[in-house]
Parts: sequence; C-alpha cells; structure tokens
Amino acid sequence: MTEQEVEKLLQKISNQRMFGEAEKAIANLHILNNEFPQDKQYLALLASAYLDADADDTALEYCNKALEVDPHYSEAFELKGMIAEKKEDDDLAEKYYWESISQEVPFKMGYLRLVLLYYKLERYDDAIKEAEYLLANFDKNRDESSAEDQRKIFAQWLSLTYIRLYSSLIRTEQFEKAIQKVNEYVAFRSNYVKDPYQFLTEDELLFKLYHTIQDPEKMESSEDRMLNHYMVPSNIVGAMKKDVEQRYIESANPANYQQ
Repeated sequence: MTEQEVEKLLQKISNQRMFGEAEKAIANLHILNNEFPQDKQYLALLASAYLDADADDTALEYCNKALEVDPHYSEAFELKGMIAEKKEDDDLAEKYYWESISQEVPFKMGYLRLVLLYYKLERYDDAIKEAEYLLANFDKNRDESSAEDQRKIFAQWLSLTYIRLYSSLIRTEQFEKAIQKVNEYVAFRSNYVKDPYQFLTEDELLFKLYHTIQDPEKMESSEDRMLNHYMVPSNIVGAMKKDVEQRYIESANPANYQQ
C-alpha cells in the first residue's frame, strides 16, 4: 500500500467515523492493521473505533496490543483511561491519564482528560491546576498562529480547557481570576472570529461576574454592552442582576425571567 493510498484510506475512515459508520471504519482500519500489523497508530485507532462502537473489551485489547509495540505510547494510556471512565471506574481512569502524561513526549490530551475528569468529580482545585499547566505549556505561540491553526487548537483542546478552568474558578469563588480567563478565552477567539455578536454567552457571564465583584466601572460598561450592543431588553438585564443576587452566575433562575 502506497503512502497516498494510506492517506486516502485514513481520510475515508475519518469521514466514516464522523458520520457514525462505525462498522465500515473498523473494517477499513483492519485493512491498515493487516498491512501494517506493528503500527501502534493503527492499533490505537482500532481501539478508539471499537470504543465508539461500545465494544469496550475489544477496544482494551487493541490498546494493549499498541502498548506491546510501544510500552510508552501515551495515546494508548489515554484510551485505557477513557474505557475505565466509561465503566465508571474514575480512580483507574485517573491512573491511566497520569500514565499518559508521564511518558517522555509531552502529551496535552492526557492533561485535558485530567481536567475534564477532575471537573466532573468536582475536584475544582485539581482541575484548575492541570488546566493552567496545559495552557502554559502547549501551543505556546498560538496567538501568532494562522487563523486555520487557531481554529484547530480551539476545537481540539483550548475551548474545553478554558471553559472548565473559568467554571472551576467561579465555583471556588475566585471571581477576579475567572474574569481574567473569560477575557483570555474571548481574546483568543477574536483573533479569527470577526462577528462582533459571537460573544453574547461570554459577555453575559462577564456581566454577572462584574456585578458579583461589584466593580462599578465594569458594571456600567457591561450593562451598556448588553443594552446597546446586543439590544437585550432592560427587563432581561434586570433579571440577570437578580440572578447574581441569588448566586446564579453560570446559570439562570427561570423565575426571574417571568413577565
């Protein structure tokens, strides 16, 4: 099989997985695996495809095969963690995610898995620690990257990391730091998102955070933005203020929005 044929088949497999054609994707991955039986990447892809198809035991089998080829293969440890988490064994999942980031090659997806796991378990301090490490140590030059690369970085890991980070900061009442991270999140997206109305959700959150910390200047500017940029009705803005008084910062109290 030539390099071009492999690339074409991988693209086909990617499309099949995207559109939920798991059986076809698995069949094509077996073609690659038969052609390259010692390629850890294809073994891990098989594990991932079987995991998507809810064949967890088979997925684990291919993870172990990949680790037989390379005992330090981070992607295989990540997949084993995902399988454990799916089986609701969070302690084992954490162990495998830590193994994924303990190899010689830095592995950002292992850190992301830890962030997501810790957030789910309401271990917010741990989520904050791993999210901050992730942001500080991977894709360091992302602000200088092309718009296309920035979109890929955002979709792959940056969005989830920032969202879990500032949510964890809010839930531990570190409001000023949460504001900083929301603004960083918006600033990065603004590098390639030019629609000025794309950031309503983040501006709503900032509005509530500024009112939480009672910053008069920011309260005034954010309220003006709601009323005159997004054209939010004044009664809705008033309801958002009631949310803050009742500590509905990341959510809304429906009773406040009833006419």
